[in-house]
Amino acid sequence: MRNIKNKNAFTLIELMVVIAIMGILLLFSYAPYNIYQTKAKLKLATREVAQSFYEAKNIAVSGLKLKTEENSFDNSQNKSDSSSLKEEFENKSVGIFLTSEESKNDVVNYYFFPYDKKVENIKLEDLEKPSKKKEIQKTIFLKGFSAGGNEFKSILVFYESVTGQIKVKGFNGDSQGTEIKEDVGKIKIKFSFKNATTEFLQKEITYYLKTNIVDYK
Repeated sequence: MRNIKNKNAFTLIELMVVIAIMGILLLFSYAPYNIYQTKAKLKLATREVAQSFYEAKNIAVSGLKLKTEENSFDNSQNKSDSSSLKEEFENKSVGIFLTSEESKNDVVNYYFFPYDKKVENIKLEDLEKPSKKKEIQKTIFLKGFSAGGNEFKSILVFYESVTGQIKVKGFNGDSQGTEIKEDVGKIKIKFSFKNATTEFLQKEITYYLKTNIVDYK
């Protein structure tokens, strides 16, 4: 009986050791997967922002697609028939506003301005109500912007109607902002996972204004 008891006790300890080893292995295998998943989200976030730049310039050059009602009327429904809608294009200048301000730093803000709007006349308070928003990626945040050796908390990338010419304004809480001169040529946009300060949980892209090209590095 003593031998049987000893054998059972040894088997139980052995089982506990195996469970502990499996737990450690699972922990170490989860960490690389979690980092890989975060890096993938960072990459997707940068592509979302880049796509917004391309889309904004295309709208500024080609026009904003609108749906308007023709002069037809559905008497049975006492409202306009959806089949009577037609597509029209309207010339608009387009703005993309990005900010590192907390609770607002996870979206791309679009603005559709009148075709003759000038970027020098746009103030920070004019950007409170975007025409539409696009979320980048959950838990990925915009952390800051730089151009010409200057750091900014927010930027407005402005595309002139028809020509698509790009102009940029940087803001640091001031209403008027600072217009970034064309000869600067590029802006850098920083992203991070949550509030991470380690480099491998951050990403930076460079947007070249003259060529409308984004370098993901």
